[in-house]
Amino acid sequence: MHTPTPEYGLKELQLETTFGGFGVETQNEIPMIDLSDFENRRQEIIDQLWQAATEVGFFQLVNHGLLNEAVHQAFELSEAFFSLPQEAKAAFPLKKGLNAGWEFMSQVRPSTRTADQKESFQITLPHMDDLWPNQTVVP
Repeated sequence: MHTPTPEYGLKELQLETTFGGFGVETQNEIPMIDLSDFENRRQEIIDQLWQAATEVGFFQLVNHGLLNEAVHQAFELSEAFFSLPQEAKAAFPLKKGLNAGWEFMSQVRPSTRTADQKESFQITLPHMDDLWPNQTVVP
């Protein structure tokens, strides 16, 4: 069993500075992680998630119980939100230290000392008060 350590983030950032900010192309396949029988396979799934996140960088979940319609709706709402003017999205700012809210070019890469050319809306359920766009903002 692999248990994440608090130092992981710092070590990863320090390692990134040696990459020159360009990354490395690999032939890895995207891991598919099966969430069926979650309660009985909890630790196994945790280990698979950790391995995929730290070794590949992303993964696909299967047998999660979400309806395809709900997944498609989430993508549609996401597209609608990110299509809004920057001023509208700024009404839902990232709560520093809580990983909740919208951010734009605010993460600085140690290797290049420049902001990532991206925006994101981070969802951390316990910290989402006043951060959910309503139907007036995203129809």
